[in-house]
Amino acid sequence: MSSFTKPSPNFDLSAPSPAYTLNSGHSMPCIAYGTFRSEPGEVGPAVIEAIKAGYRHLDLAHVYGNEKEIGSALKQAFDEGMVKREDLFITGKLWNSDHDVEIVPKACSHSLNNLQLDYFDLYLIHFPVAWKHTGLDTPSWAGSEFGDTPLIDTWMAMEGLVEKGVCRSIGVSNYPLMLMHDLTTQAKIQPACNQIEAHVYYQRPSLVNYCLSRNVNLYYCSHTARRRFFKRVYMANS
Repeated sequence: MSSFTKPSPNFDLSAPSPAYTLNSGHSMPCIAYGTFRSEPGEVGPAVIEAIKAGYRHLDLAHVYGNEKEIGSALKQAFDEGMVKREDLFITGKLWNSDHDVEIVPKACSHSLNNLQLDYFDLYLIHFPVAWKHTGLDTPSWAGSEFGDTPLIDTWMAMEGLVEKGVCRSIGVSNYPLMLMHDLTTQAKIQPACNQIEAHVYYQRPSLVNYCLSRNVNLYYCSHTARRRFFKRVYMANS
């Protein structure tokens, strides 16, 4: 009989990372190092340490505002022989204010230039909402105005990135069930994944099962739950 008091087995990040094969045919390491809310001056060293620890999947986004520092860290890692580009799986994201069809390739190129890379392993539509374009260096946030670009048009522009070879796989993030259905029934290139918040307090079985039925990988963020959930549970039991 197993005992919960026994020490858990060591998780060796230096070993080859478990990976999923996406519907694009490319392999994606299961565990990613996230860079959301990483402070300037800290995110570069953190990425270097993550690579040294064995992380091979890095989750990035233009709106996080730290692509240039991460790009410098990646260059250092390549120059010092820590890893080769082909050893890493890099995920990037298209921000809401860059949904216009003519802006999508420019936004992707802008992020790649910041990161000093030639391609993304995975590029996601960050949220299923289009805002008016405010400039590649000034992604909008508070007080944004809605744009008029349909989501499927943005997706078709994303498909063009695959055809150009600057993105190996494309997907979406924060897409609910009905929008996933709209996308999968219209897309020429099927989304490789849907990055969503999911955890014990927010299990989303209908969305999860739909994505799995369509061979769309589920890429979880906040899978240990956000602080507010732990606070609620603590208060309910105190």
